[in-house]
Amino acid sequence: MNQLIIIFILALILVCLLLLGSKKSRYLPKNIRHQRRITKGEAVLERINKIIAEHHESLPAVLGYLRKIDPLVFEELLLSSFQRQGYKIKRNQRYTGDGGIDGHVWLHGQMYLVQAKRYKDSIKAEHLKEFAQVIAKHQARGGFFIHTGTTLAKAKSVLQQHPEIKLLSGQRLVDFLRCL
Repeated sequence: MNQLIIIFILALILVCLLLLGSKKSRYLPKNIRHQRRITKGEAVLERINKIIAEHHESLPAVLGYLRKIDPLVFEELLLSSFQRQGYKIKRNQRYTGDGGIDGHVWLHGQMYLVQAKRYKDSIKAEHLKEFAQVIAKHQARGGFFIHTGTTLAKAKSVLQQHPEIKLLSGQRLVDFLRCL
């Protein structure tokens, strides 16, 4: 009987280890999944800096790489980049139902919100308008709208109406991600 109990406990431990080691993170507790995305984001940041070092024209290579990663990892790598540059950040505890805020960053004691869009196409002017409303609602000093797509004239017009939104895309995004 004792041998059966020991075998059962060992089998249970083995199943737990397999679930924890599984790539299918849906079986993991949310805080472990969140930490994995943060870790992956930091690894992506390191890979991006290798791409920058290896390519003379790094913009297409970096944007192409960013467009392929998990959108939630993209959010985390942006926050990690702010943190590496010495800014205080606050990560969200969850990804859905975040109210249009992917993170917080403090610059010179002022709170800014972060909105990340990992797009292949162009961003929509409506996204910028909604982000301006979120900034006002949370009484933030401003916000960083960071994306991997293109910015068309209509979106640029919205940005002119909302100077509190700082856009990071294209070469500015690549420069931002470059580790100092």
